[in-house]
Formats: sequence, structure tokens, C-alpha cells
Amino acid sequence: MTTQGLQQSLKVLLINPPGKIYIFPDGSPAHRKHCTPPLGLAYLAACAREAGHSVKVIDMLAEGYRKETIEGSFLIYGFDFSDIQDAIRNFDPDVIGISSLFSPAYPEVVKLVKRIREHFPAVRIVLGGQHPTGAPEEVMNDSDVDFVLLGEADITFPQLLEHIAGVRKIGAVRALYYREGQTIRNTMEHIVPVVKGDGWNYFSRKDSAVPLDLDSLPLPAWDIFDMTCYWQADVRYGGGDVARDRFVVMATTRGCPHACTFCTSPLQSGYKAYRKRSIPKIMEEIAWLKDTYGIEEIHFVDDNFNVGKAHARELMRELKEKVSNTLFTATGGTEVNAVDAEIVDLMADAGFYKVQLAIEAGTEDIQSEHVDKKVKLGRIPEVIAMFRRRNIEVRGLFMIGFPRETRSQIQKTLDLALSLDLDDFYISLVTPLPGTPLFDECVEQGLFTDNFDTTMLRYSFASIKLPDTSPEELETIRRTVWRARFLEKNKSETSQNARTFSNVAEYENAGIRTKLS
Repeated sequence: MTTQGLQQSLKVLLINPPGKIYIFPDGSPAHRKHCTPPLGLAYLAACAREAGHSVKVIDMLAEGYRKETIEGSFLIYGFDFSDIQDAIRNFDPDVIGISSLFSPAYPEVVKLVKRIREHFPAVRIVLGGQHPTGAPEEVMNDSDVDFVLLGEADITFPQLLEHIAGVRKIGAVRALYYREGQTIRNTMEHIVPVVKGDGWNYFSRKDSAVPLDLDSLPLPAWDIFDMTCYWQADVRYGGGDVARDRFVVMATTRGCPHACTFCTSPLQSGYKAYRKRSIPKIMEEIAWLKDTYGIEEIHFVDDNFNVGKAHARELMRELKEKVSNTLFTATGGTEVNAVDAEIVDLMADAGFYKVQLAIEAGTEDIQSEHVDKKVKLGRIPEVIAMFRRRNIEVRGLFMIGFPRETRSQIQKTLDLALSLDLDDFYISLVTPLPGTPLFDECVEQGLFTDNFDTTMLRYSFASIKLPDTSPEELETIRRTVWRARFLEKNKSETSQNARTFSNVAEYENAGIRTKLS
């Protein structure tokens, strides 16, 4: 149904919830405080506005970045409901969409939904993101939630708004969970998935509701965000600092041609649903970001930035020729198997100053069973040397604690991480996220630790029982190995970011104002 010109304009409020950090008994934080521009919400805001709706965004994390409260074993940072209640009332939205990216933060989303429902009973509440997509029925069991949209919602969110405005039948809204009386229904019930999980599905690119033509999407609506919140935060992206104050995130591709057992990319983006934006559209966005916001650093948040080698090479050449005084990095992880000398030279010439190699595991058997990329471990030193020759900082991403992984196998991953000429590495404990084959495997085989709780998931927390390594030992191994390496590498920092730290605690507590111990 064509609705342009007929549709009622709705008031749409999009909310990014507060941040949450687990605090260990010794007072150290499980991960760093961060403040990242929410690209998904920026796209949704742009798509809703393009459809004729009035859109407002509240980023509770960014706008309230310096507000911190301790709740039990957690540091919550960002605005609480009382801080945004008047803003909601003044805007008087018809629809509130809340991003719920990570399972550990979902309890904060639940609290927020409850308060919104208490004070604004008539508003329609829709949730999206990794957690609702992985556990849609669980989320819909909360009667305060009206709708769950699965995966990338650039197309489906405007469709849902059409339904709420009365010009589209609910069955014509793709990838939607809703209620019919007391029954939870979903509009993908009739589609056969590529992979059927326990309460979740991987749909093919053709059958999923994700946008196939990325060039047709509007540019992210950064104009309705307070960008200074991100530029002034102490830690501005995930676990790492940025080199320039005025940075932003963007995507040149979506999805991944692989389907690793632990990854939510096939859940969010479709099964192996790798899609590329055209180079002219990417360059158009970069020019707009620089002209409009004076951007000096861009983080490409693609699930697998360089796997499309021809696309990546063409982009690097365009960046070198047409973009000056700008630094680049790809935060989602660089695929080792797709790196060669040519792409390294092109990245260096284009202004890339840092890469993160997605190595994952240090044994071939774990790679074969869980890592669909099947990283060629033998060529990692050669790849690192290529980047080092061009003065690009190299970091490694590793995981330990896979189902049935032995202490000997874990040690091989640790030995590999320590042996490589990396500027730094991150060791994550394997974390079974709802909506992944890894999660279902743990359920079916009873592999969860005794205190497992999806609302307590974090990459420093042992969730899986192992044959000869206790959860406590695994957690200690992770922290000890990384900490032992930190100061050595920090003293000889090669990054264009001059920020260094005198000790581990200073690094871990960057931006945290509350005394934790």
C-alpha cells in the first residue's frame, strides 16, 4: 500500500538507555566507561523523519554521561527516568522506540519501560536491538512492551509507524512481534528460516526484512543528536580511546558472509547477508560529515570491514585521493584471511592508524567448530608485520572459554596472544548471547555455570562450564594475562593518540568519577 500523502504524522521519540558496568569485589570495573554515537538510532531517526514523522532522540547515556549511581554490584551512568520525564511530557510522543543492544543492560531497559508506562499509559512502546531480536518472546512477555522489531529496522520501523497511524495492516509489517489479544504473534511465522533456533531464527537475505539496497537509506540524522556529548566524553569508543576529538561512526557495509556460533550478526542482519554501500554514497557521507560537523576521525563499525576485498581497495583509493586530515579505523575487527600487502598499503595511504585483528582462538579445532572465518593462524605474524611496516597500530581480539575447551587449548590462545607483536590485545570470555547457536548449545547440553543469568552477561564473566578450568580460574586468567602485558606496551605506545596511563587502574577507571573501592 502506498501511503505517502495519506499518513498521519506521528511524534516519535527514540531513546538510548543508560550505560552499565559490573564492579568486581575489589572495586575494579569489568570494562571501561564509554560514550559511542548510536548509529542504529541515527538511521531509524532519519528513516522515520523521511516518512514524514516528527522525531526526537534522547541519548540517556551520552547526555547524562557524568551522572553515576551505584546499584548493587553495578555502576549505572547516564540519565534516569526522572531526568527525562519532563522532556517526554513536553514532546508528547505517540510512539517511543528504545534501543536494547546488549543483554546485560536489558534490566535497565525494563525499568525504563515500566516508568514510561506508569506515567504515559497511552504511548506505544517498541523495542529493538540485539537482545529483543534474540529473545523476542521473553521481551514480549512484559505486558508494558507493545512491539518488538527484529534486526535492522530501517524499513520495518516506518512500516510499524504506518500501522500505528492506521494506514497499514499489522500483518504487512515485516519482522514484527505483537499481541493479538493475549497471544504473542509475529509476522515472520510463515517464512521458513535458514537456521531455526530456540525462539529465534536466521533468515536469508531475500526473506529477511533488512534493507537490501543500502544506498536507498537516508544519511544518519546526527543533526538531532548533541554530538558534543560524544566528543567531550573521556572514553569515546568501546574499550579504546580516539585520536581526535571530533569523531563519528559510520558503516560502509552491513552483515557478514560468515556465521560464527557466538556472533549476533546473522541474527541482526540476516544469515550471511553481507551488503555493500556504493563507494560514491560512502564518499558523499564522509564529505557531509566533514563539511557539517568538522569530523576528523571516522570509525567504520562494519561487522567485517575488509572481507569484500575489491570494495575495500576501491574505498581506500578514494579516501587517499579525496579525503585529507582525517584518521580512520575499523572497530568491528579486521579479518586476518582477507589481509594482504596491497590492502595494508592502501589503508596506510588512506589514513588508517589502527586495526583490530579478529583472531578469536589460538587452536585450529576451536576455529573449526566455532569460528566460521577459520582464521589462518600461521599467517598472523606476517599480517601484523605488514601493518607494523606502515606504522599502523595493531590490536588483537581473542576469546577463551568455548564449550569443551580444555586448559591446554586455552593456554595455546594465551601463548599466541603473548607471542605476537601486538600493541595490545583484548581477551574476552566466551559469552553465549540469546539468539545464537552457542546459547542454544549451552541450553541443550547443560553447559551454563550455576549462577548463569542473561541479565548478568559480560565478557569478563565465565558463563560456560569447562572440563578442567573453573569459572573463577578462567576469570582470573583473563585479567592476569592482560594486566601483566598492559604496562609494558603502554610505555611504548605507538598510536597517534598520545594518551598514556601510568597504571592499569587509571586506564580501567578513565571517565569514572565515583569511588568504587
